[in-house]
Amino acid sequence: MTRVGEPTEGHIYTGLDSALASLRLQILQMGGLVVDQVTTAVRALLEYDRAAADLVLARERQVNAYDTQIETESFRLLARQSPLANDLRAVVAIARAVTDLERAGDEAKKIARFALVTMQAEGREPLVPVRRHLRHMAHLSAGMMRFAVDALDRADQDVAHEVARLDKELDQEFEAALRQLMTVAMENARVMRSTIDTVLALKSLERIGDHAKNVAEHAVFLVSGSDVRHRQAAEAGTPEVGTGARH
Repeated sequence: MTRVGEPTEGHIYTGLDSALASLRLQILQMGGLVVDQVTTAVRALLEYDRAAADLVLARERQVNAYDTQIETESFRLLARQSPLANDLRAVVAIARAVTDLERAGDEAKKIARFALVTMQAEGREPLVPVRRHLRHMAHLSAGMMRFAVDALDRADQDVAHEVARLDKELDQEFEAALRQLMTVAMENARVMRSTIDTVLALKSLERIGDHAKNVAEHAVFLVSGSDVRHRQAAEAGTPEVGTGARH
């Protein structure tokens, strides 16, 4: 399978190939950083680890720097090299993916900030019954992002389909955690504020999964040229506007 940025058959290695290879390396590095941001933020929340939360917040600038750099290089490549066919799809797919990675990084930042709040005040009670769900959702969302970036790198549609399967499992875990938190809120109104904050942390993980699914869909576009981002909603006859983090 041809990787993003690798010269296709009969294609002489040129400045275009070098620029694509640079973009591919940067998107891999950014993806790895975002995955680590997610896992570190959840560790900060579950283990009340201030150093981990501070690390996530400090590295947010690094995530944003990747976003700016990749976007700039993508536009420069389009303007100077005028890529066609597979090369053009590669640039477009990477440019789209970097937006989802940056937004996933933002969700990790939100979790880290909530982790700091739990260290400063009472209200950890809602976390206790959903610790398992939080841990599992973090494992799923980080794994989905890792698979999605790998799918983009290797131009692999099959991996992209696996990400979509995991997204359903993530949604089920999210719904189970919400039911658990609803019980907590009904039994103890005193912790309503911290319960809402916990819901938002869970929602951030669910959104990270959505962004991972988007990246996987960009990989499908890279391989086939087919834009599948809105197909599911169109087939169901349901608009996606206002339904969350997707596009």
